[in-house]
Amino acid sequence: MLPAALSILLYFLSWAAPGYRLEANQETLDFVPVGVRYDPDPNPAIRRTDLENMRRLRFTVIASGRPGTEPAETLSRIDRLLARAQDASLTVQGSGVGTVRIDEATDADSVREAAWTRLAYGARAVIFEDWNTLQKNDTALGAAAAFADTLARNAALYVPLRRVESTGDRAFTIDGGQDKVEAHWLESPDALLLIAVNHAAEPTDVTLTFAAAIPEAIWQNMLTGNAVNFVAGPGGPVYTRNFAAREVMVLMIRKKWK
Repeated sequence: MLPAALSILLYFLSWAAPGYRLEANQETLDFVPVGVRYDPDPNPAIRRTDLENMRRLRFTVIASGRPGTEPAETLSRIDRLLARAQDASLTVQGSGVGTVRIDEATDADSVREAAWTRLAYGARAVIFEDWNTLQKNDTALGAAAAFADTLARNAALYVPLRRVESTGDRAFTIDGGQDKVEAHWLESPDALLLIAVNHAAEPTDVTLTFAAAIPEAIWQNMLTGNAVNFVAGPGGPVYTRNFAAREVMVLMIRKKWK
């Protein structure tokens, strides 16, 4: 006989036993998969309540059980699981799944820092590990839910984005930060996004100098809503900022300027 835990997991996944698998790419999905790793409760009522709570927090997928060693990971869409649909699963290449590990002491800054860093490195899905631990850490849960909500509210922006290298017209330098501040581009046909993260536990002054092809104005800080203007420099736009400890900055500009 199968072990009880495995039987429960197989039953749970039978909700999502599809006739096909949806490849998780930006041509087929209208959302960025953000969710939690979840071991299903054997009680169907509790299991459904868990999924409803996840959906309320704007999580869109679950990853079942422990992370595997396969080149791809199968996720399940929460909305379709709740609807008992037969096409709830989607597959993401293993390198495209960014995981954020949580324990009972993880604070909000750590969650935010890790999640945005995974996205900046090109993750196509972000999974918080795991649901049971998040239930014991309201602060971490709130930060994870805020990240999920940010991507869900502006899916049209985030879904088409791809990581691009910081070379050529996208080249920039970072002065200051003692190698604790990193920044990366994500780009789509319509928008350019800069994610910068201060990994230091203290504030730091940083100057970013961009290639001349990068516009000076007007950038939007996607986490605060504020407008940001770069300053013209001899070799290209310059932006100086005092980063707070563990701060994440997400700047976006539409590409109408091209």
